[in-house]
Amino acid sequence: MNQPIFIASVFIKTLAWTLIIAVVGLVGVLLIFGHITTLDMFGTLISAVIIAYIVHLWIYYSRGSPEDE
Repeated sequence: MNQPIFIASVFIKTLAWTLIIAVVGLVGVLLIFGHITTLDMFGTLISAVIIAYIVHLWIYYSRGSPEDE
């Protein structure tokens, strides 16, 4: 029951993809509306980090532990 709650290698990969998606979304908003507030930009980036953490846990625990095999 001593499983980690942060796996750096999985988190880095997940964070990279999440930030790419977030930046593409921000660029899309800029192209559509022409501007974005600083608060929206920082909120999007902070949310991307939180989502990346949740997804990295989801990926890690969906693989199953070595004891299950």
